[in-house]
Amino acid sequence: MRSTRALTLVALLLLSGCQNPINDPIDSVVEVVTNPEQEIRKGERNYPFALAQSGGDLQSLPVTETYLNSLIQTLAQTANSPFPWEIKLVNDASINAWALPGGKMGVNYGLILAVETEAELVSVLGHEMAHSLELHGTGRETFGALVGLAAQVIEIGISEPGTQPGSNRLIGLGQNILMGQYSQANELEADRIGVDLMVRSGFNPEGAVGMQEKLAELGAGGNSIAQKLLGTHPISRERLAQIREVVARYPAGGRDMSPDFERARAELNAAKPALDQVTEARTLGGQKAFQDALDALEPAISSLPNEHSLHRLKAELLVADGRPREAIASALRVRELNPSDPISELLLGYCYDAAGDKANAEAARNRARRLTQ
Repeated sequence: MRSTRALTLVALLLLSGCQNPINDPIDSVVEVVTNPEQEIRKGERNYPFALAQSGGDLQSLPVTETYLNSLIQTLAQTANSPFPWEIKLVNDASINAWALPGGKMGVNYGLILAVETEAELVSVLGHEMAHSLELHGTGRETFGALVGLAAQVIEIGISEPGTQPGSNRLIGLGQNILMGQYSQANELEADRIGVDLMVRSGFNPEGAVGMQEKLAELGAGGNSIAQKLLGTHPISRERLAQIREVVARYPAGGRDMSPDFERARAELNAAKPALDQVTEARTLGGQKAFQDALDALEPAISSLPNEHSLHRLKAELLVADGRPREAIASALRVRELNPSDPISELLLGYCYDAAGDKANAEAARNRARRLTQ
């Protein structure tokens, strides 16, 4: 990744009442080295890698996709943000959402099904948007968290360094680096700005309190579906106390639910049996029961035949099961469904490598390189 130029950030964000009362040493560095165009380029380049490592985006649920992007545009307009905001629905049952630099976001379907109100969902999305608006991801990159990730993945293909083609270990494509744990100061700031955003967008701020209390309860109980979000956004007594205090400053009321939210949830619930089969297949694959995983995945693919993330999982499982030639067919289907995604080409190169076809593997990696330029 190219090094950033030293440019002063002037009036990037026009959020009323969003000055940072907490002195975070990262923020002072960010204000010197960042501009909006660079943030946008970083987000665009890393988005496919973050989505792939997070589970892949779901593209066959148009009601939910339209709803989420309408929701994020409402928040972005309230924030007067300079970024072209985009959000993808991620194929993961756990409770999580994330934002990259420059306005690229992901939200797990598990979060949408776990919240009790639309306001709770908005509180999480507003919090993640605040991290991007306040350049918290850029601050962590300044200290070396992101440097060269996309370029490194392109150079080595999709398998982990030191593993042989055809192994069942694939590289973590970004989330553990891109969405690493924020500082306590960043979390407090994002909580405060997120509440302000949701209130000015017309939502009930009590949703933020309810969501934090839900996460605290799930974390105390060791609930696995909340561990991804809690791993990057740990709940502390200080955070809970501050968010209650911030919410108390605003008048009661605002939107809790909407017909669009209910329609999105209905679409997700209709798809949930197939999505549960994907979760089962991933679990079995992690246990190296690859044929059982493939058997579990097949009904999901029949139900959602145009979901590229399902075919990608099938290709990975086939390679791990020692069937790379069959995997190539699945990888070609992934590319057909998502031709502009460099991950599609990296996956295809990985499958060709596993089959001993070095020429086609290198050709696929070259196409991936071009897609990231």
